[in-house]
Amino acid sequence: MFLPRKVRGHYLCYDLGTEFTSAQALKYKSFLMDEIKDSRLDMAFDLSSTERIDGTAIMFFKNIYEQLNKENRKVAFFGGSQDVQDQLKAANTFQIYSTITDFERDFHEINIELNKTFFRLSEGKGHFRTLKMICPLCSFDNVSGFIVDESYYKPRWRDDEIVPVFEPDEPDPNAVDFSCYQVAVCPKCFYASTRLDWFTVVFPEGRFESHLTQENRAKLSNAVALRRSLAMSYTGTNEEAFFRMPREKAACYVAWLLNEFNLKHMSDQRTTDGFDVVVSNFMMCKFALKEISIDEHMYTALAWLYGIMDNKENYSTLRLAKAYVYLISVLLSQDKTGDARKFYRELEKNFKDIEACEYLILRAQHLLVS
Repeated sequence: MFLPRKVRGHYLCYDLGTEFTSAQALKYKSFLMDEIKDSRLDMAFDLSSTERIDGTAIMFFKNIYEQLNKENRKVAFFGGSQDVQDQLKAANTFQIYSTITDFERDFHEINIELNKTFFRLSEGKGHFRTLKMICPLCSFDNVSGFIVDESYYKPRWRDDEIVPVFEPDEPDPNAVDFSCYQVAVCPKCFYASTRLDWFTVVFPEGRFESHLTQENRAKLSNAVALRRSLAMSYTGTNEEAFFRMPREKAACYVAWLLNEFNLKHMSDQRTTDGFDVVVSNFMMCKFALKEISIDEHMYTALAWLYGIMDNKENYSTLRLAKAYVYLISVLLSQDKTGDARKFYRELEKNFKDIEACEYLILRAQHLLVS
């Protein structure tokens, strides 16, 4: 007997059905134990249609947790009724997400609650603040990170941008363009990332140690000479203040260039996070110093977007829907209206019933009629 499953990011996700009690635990024990042995992925359980679990099921999931934990693998749950979630939370063992959107954001991006904690502990009193960080590769201890209050800065669409930009609800003369500061850069070894949790973050209250895996540290350390050569080919990058605030256009461009470099060097071509590579190239279009660079980065973004379409199982629901919108935007800029409409039909068919994707469908509609 087996459970319906699908790959979401680095998780194998299993649909638990309407109930998971002692009968189901016995029924699927052999199947799930074999899954643990046969796959190196983390495991997640979709509770969106689950109305009942019992104590035996909790013990069964604890056993799965212990098996995976030995191999530094994770188990997570998402969706479900409040009663089911409360039962799982009472075990004080599992990572539980209210919605699939929250779950999927956490395996692609920094955890929402962790980001809030970083902002609360950060220096300053405004809605845009700085963090003192340590590079996970060379241990340089004065890396500048930047963070915004996401309850104040919200992602919004603008006609002159492909990717949403962070803006306040009301006009604010002190507002910053956060896309200039999203990438933190070590000025010594030029490690760069939008993931603040991949750096060690230092607070007066203590330190948050880097979550960057040892495997990725090794790959990125091996590429330090290439990364340094890339960075040093641009004027001013040898100055420690180059990537601090305020960032000039050139610093913004190089920061996103280095972010793309590191994304590509952490994985092989098949498993590289193509979505963030796409965003990096759009940002490099925005901050490009030469007109020819815009065409190059737009072409690169388009190639990676088609790659995402060929490997949809590697991406979260929300990221995949965003990729459709970005692809439609680029195709329309190239007067490929027929292709853009084809991808819009796919977007609408696959995501129209997902509430979190409604604003993306509306964006695509706006692009097609404007």
